[in-house]
Amino acid sequence: MRRAAVIASGIVILAWGSALVIAGAHLRPVPPAAKAEITIAPPEKTPPAFESRRVRAINPGAFASPIEGPGETLERIAPRPPLGAKDEKEVEVILLQRPWTGAAGMLAARGRRVRLAGVTPTEVGRRCPSRSGPPWPCGVVARTQQRLLIRNRTVACDHNAVNRQDTLVTVCRVGGTDIGTWLVSNGWAEAANGSVLSELTSIARREQRGIFGDDPRESLNGQP
Repeated sequence: MRRAAVIASGIVILAWGSALVIAGAHLRPVPPAAKAEITIAPPEKTPPAFESRRVRAINPGAFASPIEGPGETLERIAPRPPLGAKDEKEVEVILLQRPWTGAAGMLAARGRRVRLAGVTPTEVGRRCPSRSGPPWPCGVVARTQQRLLIRNRTVACDHNAVNRQDTLVTVCRVGGTDIGTWLVSNGWAEAANGSVLSELTSIARREQRGIFGDDPRESLNGQP
């Protein structure tokens, strides 16, 4: 019996040893595969190209290529003043609230008198000849036409800060309409000597408008 036990113990020990050997073979580390080395060749350097052609000067007196002739010292000049800074006069706009029309070409409001620039005012007492009857009161009718144009609207007039006269001679507008130009175009006032509106007076006289024609009230009274 004792001999059989020794033989059985030896068989068990041999079995454990074989098992350990097999397990060690499976657990042995595997060395990593060698990486393939990739070599990148550097790009070929291209030498810079230089153009040997010389640049032609556009204007030798003002502009030239920097490679034309020796270099010169540049001079900084002062900037030019703004356009019109010295020539333009300061102009403001004054508003005449509900101005009074004394004659065609004349305005007044709150003690300020205004005569339209480039216009010869039509005197209220002026009478104009008529082809079909006696002279008619064209001065009164001209004043009425200016009143109808303005009505009760506000008039905007250019005011030069230098002009401090009692009567301001300037351009006035109502609703975007130049009052002086409107009067001369329709023949209710004549352009002053040397005025830019002189041609308008010639046209109004040729076409017999306003004071150069007949009494417009006759045509209105003759309507049914």
